[in-house]
Amino acid sequence: MTDLVIVGTGGQAREIHAIVEALVAAGEPWNVLGFIEDAQGPETVHGLPVLRPLDWLAEHADVAVATGIGATPVRARVIDRIAGFGARTFPTLIHPAASVGPRVEFGEGTIVCPGAVLTTDIRVGAHALINFGCTVGHDAVIGDLVTVAPGAHISGAVHIGKGADVGTGASIIQGLQIGDWAVIGAGAAVIRDVPPNRTAVGVPARILDPRDDTG
Repeated sequence: MTDLVIVGTGGQAREIHAIVEALVAAGEPWNVLGFIEDAQGPETVHGLPVLRPLDWLAEHADVAVATGIGATPVRARVIDRIAGFGARTFPTLIHPAASVGPRVEFGEGTIVCPGAVLTTDIRVGAHALINFGCTVGHDAVIGDLVTVAPGAHISGAVHIGKGADVGTGASIIQGLQIGDWAVIGAGAAVIRDVPPNRTAVGVPARILDPRDDTG
């Protein structure tokens, strides 16, 4: 058995726990010790203890970590902090009900939720989140720390840069480039490239003026 803790106690962390439970039921040897975070809150989640603070990990280098934080910038900061504690295993967790085709590569710490479909010849970076009911087409490249929200559809040969956030129900047509830390709004239909650090919303998606991105 491999000991595992899940960072966070919110919805994303609890969904990851459900993925791990499904993997255990399918025969994978995970032993979830509990959830972990700094903030005050519940003492138990799903009947497991909440360990505090995050620095607990500094004394438990042999424990694997799943990062149950949906907000991409926060997830990035927490991962950097955990990395500062020394060598660490971030397992890739793929729900048994996800459909993953041949020649699909995943970086460490990536989470793939039930109902996701990834076809073939796809590369997904580290610490990405591929959510419920997403589709990812052939030859797509999804960077580190990308969040793909539930029901989003990424067509073939799309390249999504580091830290980008693809909103719920968004669609990206074939062959586009989505820049690092770009944000695709919920339900957007993206038909042109999106530059780094910009936000695209609407049908068809329009790229917001930089002064509007923060609003």
